[in-house]
Amino acid sequence: MRVCIVYESRRGSTEMVARAIEKALRDNGFDAQTWSVGQNPEVDDCDLVIIGTPIYYERPLPQVVRFIEEKSGLEGKRVAVFILAMAQKFGKLGKEYTERRYLRLMMEPIKGRVVSARAFDGWLFRENEATIVEAGAWAVEVARLCKGGE
Repeated sequence: MRVCIVYESRRGSTEMVARAIEKALRDNGFDAQTWSVGQNPEVDDCDLVIIGTPIYYERPLPQVVRFIEEKSGLEGKRVAVFILAMAQKFGKLGKEYTERRYLRLMMEPIKGRVVSARAFDGWLFRENEATIVEAGAWAVEVARLCKGGE
């Protein structure tokens, strides 16, 4: 099973999470590769597309949404979505708002089958090791479920 991880990052945290996802998948026997949306990766031969973005000014990065739209909404693909957001720092209500609003904005242009969507805690200054570990474990779980459902 081939997994394509596509992301965009402003300060490097989303890239760090995407690369950690790739490593976790490879360590668990999956064929995984990571690209930024600026590289305009071809995802036609991917069995699972994992796409991620940070949230800035209450929105996913526009180049990520544009990538999804330019790839026909990833129609016919299994897609897993992740975001990095600071709103979760504001407790349970912040987490609920993050999941309801920001994940919805990421999933709206997707015409493929969203198999999982996850919001992770972002960071500004010091790498959040818990987020990196959690994202890797999430991606492996999603890939295993997709592989089992082939």
